[in-house]
Amino acid sequence: MKRPKLRSMIPRPLISIVRIITRKLAVNENVFTGNNLRVGRGVVISSPHGLTLGNNVSIGPRSIIQVNGSIGDYALIGMGVQIVGRDDHSVHEIGVPMAKSTWIGDREPCPRDSVLIGQDVWIGGSSVVLSGVEIGDGSIIGSGSVVTRDIPENSIAVGVPAKVVSKRFSDNEEFILHMNIIGELSCRGEDS
Repeated sequence: MKRPKLRSMIPRPLISIVRIITRKLAVNENVFTGNNLRVGRGVVISSPHGLTLGNNVSIGPRSIIQVNGSIGDYALIGMGVQIVGRDDHSVHEIGVPMAKSTWIGDREPCPRDSVLIGQDVWIGGSSVVLSGVEIGDGSIIGSGSVVTRDIPENSIAVGVPAKVVSKRFSDNEEFILHMNIIGELSCRGEDS
């Protein structure tokens, strides 16, 4: 009889302890997390003014999230993803070097500083998401894409800049059913 393939090199009795430690190392100031956040090695999550992560969010190794906004339940963020601000430093201050220009955390937030990522969104590895965008529920962003504008719900978007190439569910009724089930799982607090 074949043994099931392990998803981790960490011995089972230590997995929960390692998850607690990696979460504590990854999550910085102004970040509010839901239940069952999973982060890989080297993840950095911070926000100048406030970021909320939903329940059952998974973030792959070496990903960086440094924006205001929200990430919905069951979001899956691949390895090496960057979700970052596009206006983190003022570029219009005459005579002020970029390194000394006004930083986002030293000014009032504006809508262009935030990223809104819906529920059940998958962002493929090595993608970049710039602030000021919304990625709708149930969408998929292909690996290596650069998201510079809003992506509607139930979309598959790829490229630089990311463009919608198809729908995740071709039938809108299937998409609505899928999102209703995801909503029920969220309400019950289920992690699978």
